[in-house]
Amino acid sequence: METQGKLKSTFDVVYKLAELLAATFFILLCLSVTVQVTARYFFDLAFGWGEELPIYLFLWVSFLAAAVAYRDGSHLSVNFIVALFPRKVRFAIYYINLLLSLGFVLTIAYYEGLMTLSARHSTFVVMKISKASCYVGIPVSCFLFALFIIEKLLTKNPKLPEDGENQIPNQESL
Repeated sequence: METQGKLKSTFDVVYKLAELLAATFFILLCLSVTVQVTARYFFDLAFGWGEELPIYLFLWVSFLAAAVAYRDGSHLSVNFIVALFPRKVRFAIYYINLLLSLGFVLTIAYYEGLMTLSARHSTFVVMKISKASCYVGIPVSCFLFALFIIEKLLTKNPKLPEDGENQIPNQESL
């Protein structure tokens, strides 16, 4: 049981770091766009990095936040069909879904890793940093997804969709 607690603690630390990084990048994204818009419209001044930096940050924020949302259960999911099945079938569907998801994100990580390597010599025009540093956010986020999927696979009593949960409402309830 102690190992389970240490493992959960490790997943929690990774989650908090990803959440903090996504929030920090989001704040930087908002600040950079605000500075660029203010400089352009009020001072007739444009910064070269004002277009490149938000693109860079947006990619990182999007994928990190998606992994964080997946871990805390706020990412999009459709459960109303699964909830119609008996508990044992829901249990099987849950694990099949996790295994397919794990395969999917690892496949994306692999191919995006290859794309990132191919972009390592290409640089942003103004910022003069490798575009690979931007694209690497996708495989990093895929590995976070994979880690959080593995966490769910190791969970002893997973939360399954309950009977009738998330079903389409009938006409009378509207």
